[in-house]
Amino acid sequence: MSEWQRFQLDEVAQIGMGQSPDSTSYNEDERGYPFLQGCAEFGATYPSVVYHCDRPTRIAPRGSILISVRAPVGSLNRANADYCIGRGLGYISQKSADIDYLFYVLLTKRPDLERVSQGSTFEAINSHELRSLSMDLPPLPQQRKIARILTTVDNLIEQTVALIEKYKSIKQGMMHDLFTRGVDSNGRLRPRYEDAPQLYKETALGWIPKEWDVDELDGVLERVIDYRGKTPTKTDSGIPLVTAKNVRMGFIDEEPREFIAERAYDTWMTRGIPKEHAVLFTTEAPLANVAQLITSKRIAFAQRIIILHCNSRMLDSFLKWLLMADGTRKRIFAKGSGSTVEGIKQSVFRRIRVAFPSTIMEQENILHKLVSIESQIDREHENRKKHQLLKTGLMQDLLTGKVRVNVDRAKEVTADV
Repeated sequence: MSEWQRFQLDEVAQIGMGQSPDSTSYNEDERGYPFLQGCAEFGATYPSVVYHCDRPTRIAPRGSILISVRAPVGSLNRANADYCIGRGLGYISQKSADIDYLFYVLLTKRPDLERVSQGSTFEAINSHELRSLSMDLPPLPQQRKIARILTTVDNLIEQTVALIEKYKSIKQGMMHDLFTRGVDSNGRLRPRYEDAPQLYKETALGWIPKEWDVDELDGVLERVIDYRGKTPTKTDSGIPLVTAKNVRMGFIDEEPREFIAERAYDTWMTRGIPKEHAVLFTTEAPLANVAQLITSKRIAFAQRIIILHCNSRMLDSFLKWLLMADGTRKRIFAKGSGSTVEGIKQSVFRRIRVAFPSTIMEQENILHKLVSIESQIDREHENRKKHQLLKTGLMQDLLTGKVRVNVDRAKEVTADV
């Protein structure tokens, strides 16, 4: 790192602090410059804009780095246009350092900025604190090469995120079709009612395939295990405890991690021990989250969860997806009660009416399609994690000089990415 040098941020970049314009200059008619007050608008790849300003006070130029200078301090984004910025933001633009390289350096500096901000009554940093932020920088050619490498990984992450959103949209449309039209004996999606009315019958739930049944949930349930209202004594380790806080939409989250003592398991689980593949349903806070057990290991349950086992008319896995379908969820929420926390009684839940294939074979065919798209989404999530880990490792190596970058090395690392 002998050629690296330490600089203050204002020595290598232009810095400006936001200043809110007069409120009379705001408009929603897209007149003037898009206006950003703080990092609350940083929810997407680029900032999202509600207001415009036709008499701007401070402009962050296109291509500059936008940085939050008020809580949460240090959040970053890139300006894809010229923005009018308020007091919650600052901007950093090109001077002698490569602006893309600075973006990655500033990502690593957020803890430093947060420590400075915590020393004040209101969590914020001022112009002097931002300008005097110190950093070690390599020569400009190396900065550019490092930025290209990291940008390549960021592009991979963005492409993966786009794929995830694409597959989620496909899944949503697929669920609607599969739980209204089902599949025929060849495993193909049935034509719509409008295109082949002879394949459907009218019921209390609307037009459904002739091969389907309508019944209350109680008609497909063999057993309901109810651990609502019970709060066990928790320990630092032992048997994992699953509550409504762990049940997400479609999966069980390990966080928050809670436990009961191993010796307490048998005396606690007296209401029943779920079988593998049982369906979990949250009855309140939140209402109607659904997941399925995928382990035979001992797990304890408590607080706002009922556990469902199907009879021979329905597969447990099919019930999980059926409870996540829009039509079923609308009927569940229509029966929900409570002004502060919406919930549903077990007796009311059992009477929710559902439409479903009468044959297990059709249920299996529908499941195959849903599991296939879900697996694709899971694979892309794993790819995203791998790319993010790669980026983290490269930042640790390249932004500290631990791994030296020259022209050949830049080509080599980029190729590896």
